[in-house]
Amino acid sequence: MFSANQTSNAERKDSVINAEQTGHFVWNLATWNLREAVNTSAASYPPDVDEFDEAGLEKETARLTNIPMVKASPVKFECDYHTTIRLPGNPPMGTVDVIIGKVVAVHISEDVLTDGILDVRKTMPIARCGYYQYAVVKETFEMIIPGMDENLLSGLEGSSKANRAAAQRQIKRSHSSSGGVKDVSSDTNPILTGTGTKATE
Repeated sequence: MFSANQTSNAERKDSVINAEQTGHFVWNLATWNLREAVNTSAASYPPDVDEFDEAGLEKETARLTNIPMVKASPVKFECDYHTTIRLPGNPPMGTVDVIIGKVVAVHISEDVLTDGILDVRKTMPIARCGYYQYAVVKETFEMIIPGMDENLLSGLEGSSKANRAAAQRQIKRSHSSSGGVKDVSSDTNPILTGTGTKATE
């Protein structure tokens, strides 16, 4: 998902309108190295202005959608538009559109992987904190919720391989009395990737 305040003229942002009209959008991870481009792209431009050019960003062709991606961003999600939630706020800019989509493809640069998984520390994502302040993530730590079963933990881990294994275990337990076990290894669709990125599921 992404969210966008309406403009000072009480108009919806172009990114919101584009997602609704085309049925697609791309989420690009905002990083420390892209901070100036992120800030530039937040300005209000007329619909005919290419914000890639304004921010000095190179485009990359998406694999499944006809939406340009930020080539320099290490993590990109191609999304099919799902719905818009409009949250009213104080005028003129307080009203926010929350755009929700279904991820249909993930692109991850090899440079930000450690042992085959995304290493957030290498991406150094930035986060808006309020006022004009931002934060950058340079360190992470792990905490595993105590008392949770392996199926729930595999879901929180975000690994489709672990999820398939958990599904197999659950089906085997539920069908152990009947002796019938369904192979679910092909039931989940892998999330695809684009050129020059690491295949992920």
